[in-house]
Amino acid sequence: METEKVSLFGQLERARITAQSAIPPHEFLYRWHGVPCFAKGELVAVTGKAKSGKTYLNSILMAAAGLEQVHASAAGCRRGSLLGLERISEAPMRVVWIDTEQSEDTTCEILRDRIGVMMGEAANEDTFHVFNLRRIPWQERILLVLSAISVCKPDIVIFDGIRDVVGDINNYEEAQKVIGQLLAVASEYRTCIVCVLHQNKAVEDKTLRGALGTELQNKSFETYECTKNPDTRIFTIRQVATRKYDMASRIDFCVDKEGLPMACESSLSEVASTEHLDKGFNSGYVGADGKIDKGRLFRIVLANKSLAWNELRSQIMQKVNIRSPHFAETLMQEARDGGILQTILINGRREYLIQGQQQLFDEVT
Repeated sequence: METEKVSLFGQLERARITAQSAIPPHEFLYRWHGVPCFAKGELVAVTGKAKSGKTYLNSILMAAAGLEQVHASAAGCRRGSLLGLERISEAPMRVVWIDTEQSEDTTCEILRDRIGVMMGEAANEDTFHVFNLRRIPWQERILLVLSAISVCKPDIVIFDGIRDVVGDINNYEEAQKVIGQLLAVASEYRTCIVCVLHQNKAVEDKTLRGALGTELQNKSFETYECTKNPDTRIFTIRQVATRKYDMASRIDFCVDKEGLPMACESSLSEVASTEHLDKGFNSGYVGADGKIDKGRLFRIVLANKSLAWNELRSQIMQKVNIRSPHFAETLMQEARDGGILQTILINGRREYLIQGQQQLFDEVT
């Protein structure tokens, strides 16, 4: 027994970290609006509801990875837009794209008619390794994914979607095994594995699906949420969690008639006179510039109080007299991103209040 303990401690010693450990710092693949992101050797979660723009985000990542000239990505691709994303390395990156969700013709179409068009040339087959596993039984997929990474040794892996390598998304043992395998191979080959997983179906529930989602969220280096406003057809990418560098700004984009992502500068909440607003819209919150005065609106709704997200959305809908929860959430997200709102934890529940009012709650507690 004593010999076994010594042997186990020897194994533990090999995993020991000290202040003198020669461990290199994180190496990032991209900068987004100047912020380093997508670290080598880590998992990154991409999430959202169905048809919320996750594949567009993946396409942008792959187009930036494959550009021949790195500085072309700063100004944009040949067509379409990289939305401020810039590859850090001078040389194109090696890419593995695992597609378990879409048909083979859809995968090919995206590779040829979106990614290729954005790059200005066909994806180089020596650096792009694209596999469609939809026909493969789910029990066999994870071994194929691990094999692709070990053989191709990519800089980035787009894994769309991770749900399709487990039989039961709520099985914690399966979830831990799959995430553990991906973490191990990411670390061994210094690759960034971007794992795509849907959020729960309820509109107000933004958590990742099942035990697999919980494990992925816990182990991911960063999480990016994709949303789509059905009224404006504007997509938004937002970094919602990170272990390193916060990306303060969100990324809005729309899709042109050829199906390519394009940066867009305005959203529904910026123009009060838009035809999408409900009849009976309360114009009392529109400023002289014709835009909704979010500062005034939220100061009135949150006067000396805090509200949870759903409660705040309901109050905004009543105050502005609108029926669309999506419009209300757009207002809330822009107020949060613009520094009007801040969050506070009250009895373990996240609530929102006006920036600078924290002291009111500190005095109470």
